[in-house]
Amino acid sequence: MLAMLAALWLPAGLPAAWGQAPPGSTAPSKAPPAPTATEKPAPQSIPVPEVARRAEDIGKELRDLETLAVPGPAIGAIEKRLPEITAQIVGQTETSSRLLDDAQPVAATLDGIAAQWQATRAELAGYVTVLAERATAIEEALKNLTANRERWTRARADAVASRAPAQVIERIDGVLTAVAAARARLQTQRGAILILQDRVAQEVGRCEDMLGRVASLRRGIAGRLFTQDSVPLWDTRQHASAFLELPDRIRSAIAADVAQLRQFVGRQGWKAAVQVAIFLGLVLLMSAVRRGASQWAGSAELETTSVLVFARPISAALVLTVLLSGWIYLTAPVRAIATLGKIVVLLPALRITRLSLDPVLVRMQNVIGAFFLAEIIRNFASVVPLLEQQIFLLEMAAGMVVLGWWLVSRRRQRPAGAISSRERALRLITRVVLAVFAVAFAAGAAGDMTLGLLLGSGVLGAGYLALVLYGGLRVASALVAFAFRVRPLCSLGMVQRHRALLERRTYGVLRGLGVVAWVIVSLRYLGLWPATVELIDAAMDAHLQRGTLSISLGDVLVFAITVAGSFILSGLLRFALDEDVYPRLTLGRGLTGAVSSLLHYALLLAGLLLALAALGVDLTKLTILAGAFGVGIGFGLQTVVNNFVSGLLILFERRIDVGDAIQVGDVAGQVQQLGMRACTVRTGEGAEVIVPNASMISEKVTNWTLSDGLRRIDVGVGVAYGTPPEKMLEILLEVARAHPLVLADPAPAAFFLGFGESALRFEVRTWTDRFDLWAQTQSELAVALYAALGEAGFEIPLPQRDVRVRDGDRGALKREI
Repeated sequence: MLAMLAALWLPAGLPAAWGQAPPGSTAPSKAPPAPTATEKPAPQSIPVPEVARRAEDIGKELRDLETLAVPGPAIGAIEKRLPEITAQIVGQTETSSRLLDDAQPVAATLDGIAAQWQATRAELAGYVTVLAERATAIEEALKNLTANRERWTRARADAVASRAPAQVIERIDGVLTAVAAARARLQTQRGAILILQDRVAQEVGRCEDMLGRVASLRRGIAGRLFTQDSVPLWDTRQHASAFLELPDRIRSAIAADVAQLRQFVGRQGWKAAVQVAIFLGLVLLMSAVRRGASQWAGSAELETTSVLVFARPISAALVLTVLLSGWIYLTAPVRAIATLGKIVVLLPALRITRLSLDPVLVRMQNVIGAFFLAEIIRNFASVVPLLEQQIFLLEMAAGMVVLGWWLVSRRRQRPAGAISSRERALRLITRVVLAVFAVAFAAGAAGDMTLGLLLGSGVLGAGYLALVLYGGLRVASALVAFAFRVRPLCSLGMVQRHRALLERRTYGVLRGLGVVAWVIVSLRYLGLWPATVELIDAAMDAHLQRGTLSISLGDVLVFAITVAGSFILSGLLRFALDEDVYPRLTLGRGLTGAVSSLLHYALLLAGLLLALAALGVDLTKLTILAGAFGVGIGFGLQTVVNNFVSGLLILFERRIDVGDAIQVGDVAGQVQQLGMRACTVRTGEGAEVIVPNASMISEKVTNWTLSDGLRRIDVGVGVAYGTPPEKMLEILLEVARAHPLVLADPAPAAFFLGFGESALRFEVRTWTDRFDLWAQTQSELAVALYAALGEAGFEIPLPQRDVRVRDGDRGALKREI
């Protein structure tokens, strides 16, 4: 009977064996045998009293899973965008194949093609990540649903066996039905996601294939360095045929550029709008800065060049906008956009760099700017080899003429013995560039355009990049100099006291970044960056193997950079604390030094641990090193550890601080530095004595400035017998009170000390808060007291002795005489 009821209550589509009791059985079935090591453990059942509550919980879980059962906006966007990307890849493949099928594509063409495919691959890689996360989430949800189905199936069997009410059985059947429906929907969605993921992966594979083809052709360019890859200048027959093909090649290049431009506008057109917005914002900023910087013009507050930079807000904003394009366009833009940007920034860069040039060199700068413009046009025409060759040869010929004329004119104006070292260096660079242009012209005329472009175009391209970067450096340094003079930076203590130092350091950092950027972009411009990266990777991966120890050059460099970075970070933090944090806080005496020292040690320790981890050292094995270090302490490092621990005690106890006047044994002076091992004390004679920290702890130390900077000054004097003591005490007090460095509180005190052998002894005791001038104050008090005693007519007697000679001694004395 129970079997029949169970069969009726089971939902359609569920196995009839779920929860079915053995036929003819009215008692609960026996528990299944314990699972073996290879069998899956039986799912836990749900007690009958918990069915209602657990049914509500799983209902919430199923409702939450509904978001995975539908595609969602991200998946819908990918489904909508993927056909467009597929069509775009088809078009890019046709265009790229037409350009790559050229006999010898140049580096500029390969760079433009690679930039497009890298942008497409980056977009598809984002889709792959989204789909993978979605598929993983669905897979986890399916596992949970499977576990819930098994758990509720067992719960139904237990409920049937325990003769639970029909309503409970119906509730369990409803849960099982809902779980089955949710599982079916998730399986459908998982299938759709996997299919979509496969389609995206196919498109990624097409991108990888095209990028691999570009990389292969790029490596082939290096192999053509000393081979004839163009028509020689004297081969008129090949030139005639090439000129006949020139219109078709130009039209093909224009069509390819237009197609690339359309794709760029369709995918990244909004970035151009962002770039225009940045430019307008920078123009407004420069205009506002120009009004604020006008008050420093002609003064020492701000360099004149910086003020003149702000007088050209549009030029400065253009230079910065173009330099910031690297963060706007994560991949290189199409050739047309890149060429337009190079032309637009050329004139502003010339105007900015002209501000710091010698007026004699301004005309030469204009000529160099014209060559840079011709190089930009040549680079844009590189897709038409014959046209590029003619422009390049004209460039090199004109460059040789201009440089030769400049050298001759400078030699006539200034003889060799009257030029400066800077002028001599400029002439040497000019001769080198002239020689490079001559070799590049000869190579290009002979048909070896790869070598010619590497030399001639490399020099012009690197010079153009240096011009733009130097213009950006001048604008950035001017903005930094102005920022240090306005709020909130000008209110910082470090800026008020060390503004010139901070400006120099900031300019040095910017200059270093500019040099690094110049090297990287120049290598990319010449097509040498991939080879350079491969060479650097090979050098970094070079291992030194000694037994089980394996260290690479890259690991050593990372170790050194990490340790150096910890030192630099510690210095910056301590500088900021000393200049801006500590002066604003009320801290106990010596606490600032203790905090700075502990922070320094902590950062160095953290940097060392990170450096060791980067070096590949297993940090868990440092316990062995610590044990060996402990043995070393026991045998030979007691003094070192003793001094280090004593230094920590000095920092925590705060009985001695930098600037204190102390005396340790026969060493007396001012504390200059508290180190890990020893303290540096500068004596009054000017010597710097290194005192071990252990001596500061174990020996008696006199600290004259522990609680305050007061110092008592005692001046003693003796006067002749017969001098009125009351008058003498008044003179002592008058002299003490008249000195400007003597404090009124504690008040000076004069004392009659007693009767000497030849004088009455007096002493005046005064206090001063200028500990560094106590010796000078004592001397001045003695001089003033001597003058006051002279004016009062008091005598300072010399020591006297009464000698009496008896008669017998007198006769012996006469015989000796």
